[in-house]
Amino acid sequence: MKRTSRHPRGAALIIALLVMAVLLLAGTTFLTISSTENQIALNERVSAQAFLLAEAGLHKAIAQLNSSSSYSGETNTSLGSGSFTVTATTVAGCTATSGRDVVATGTVPVAGGQAQVQLRAVLDQISYPYRWGAFATVPNGVETGDRQEKELWLKENSTSDSFDSTLGAYNATTNKGSVGNIGANGDITLDRNTAISGSVTAGDAIHKDSSATISGSQTTSAASQSFPSITPSTTPTSELNVGNNTTYNLPAGTYYYTKIKFGNNSTLTTSGGTVTIYVTGEVDLGNSVTFGANPGTNLQIIAKSDGPDTSSESFTEPTIDLGNTFTFYGSFYGKNTNVKLGNDAKIYGSMIARTIKMGNNAAIHSDLAMKNQSVCTNGKYLVKLGTWREVIPGS
Repeated sequence: MKRTSRHPRGAALIIALLVMAVLLLAGTTFLTISSTENQIALNERVSAQAFLLAEAGLHKAIAQLNSSSSYSGETNTSLGSGSFTVTATTVAGCTATSGRDVVATGTVPVAGGQAQVQLRAVLDQISYPYRWGAFATVPNGVETGDRQEKELWLKENSTSDSFDSTLGAYNATTNKGSVGNIGANGDITLDRNTAISGSVTAGDAIHKDSSATISGSQTTSAASQSFPSITPSTTPTSELNVGNNTTYNLPAGTYYYTKIKFGNNSTLTTSGGTVTIYVTGEVDLGNSVTFGANPGTNLQIIAKSDGPDTSSESFTEPTIDLGNTFTFYGSFYGKNTNVKLGNDAKIYGSMIARTIKMGNNAAIHSDLAMKNQSVCTNGKYLVKLGTWREVIPGS
């Protein structure tokens, strides 16, 4: 007897149910992913909003402190879709009460809580001018008393390069770099055989002998660089006079002088940490004078840096042979000081002055460790330390 084959009943239904289950699972997965992506996008948006609110609070703190040093902060100031809170507490700064530790918190409400971002900065009345090996600050067009085109003048066979005193003393083989940048708000003159391992930036023109070389960029008609006026917090009343063949040591601290005079073959040393010297009058140097030692970050001299641009004092030499072989380890800031150094002068650090004239065979070794060294301006509050960001998730 022949049998007729019979197909299993219900197979199509089972297959359809399995396909539907797979499609349902895929749809659920796509919905979950979409929801997660939306949440991530929302979190990023509110985080950015909270950051901008905190940044607004930080900038308001700077403005308020420049208006009134008594500003101590504010709470829940509404702005846009959220608010910010600022606290400003006193920390040690350029003066006993000038520094402010500012914390600005931006808050944006979200479902189930709030998103917050905090920014923190230390504000102080400071400036960081020592990013140059040498810079002449006199504005372009102001008569300097020398030829107009010599606001910064490097005479024959002079050089400029860089080093980092945190790695040791200057060494032409192992600790020498090409960031010996020099500049002026006016003109720069480079005489025969001068060699600049770095960039040259002039507010007016660069007058360069055909034998002079510049390894970096050359910029003329550059925007004027701004340097703050500085007035000593204590009025100097005494002079510092050091005779020939004498070593004079200053322990760590701050000193105020009306004039400084060092005789031939004399030396200024420091001990115990950073020495800051304010001098309001002339600095007269003989031959073979040495100021400081490596690292130059231990010695900072701030000469006349107040008053109008036409007001000046001099950092110069009393002898006919131009105070030859002057060696300086440190930072010099003299916005209204005309600097005139003799032959074979060696600068291991940074020199900011109204005008700068270097003698033959002089050398500027820009100390990169001085880029973060500040001067107290007694002026506007600025950000002293970089801000940090802390995201507090919604709760």
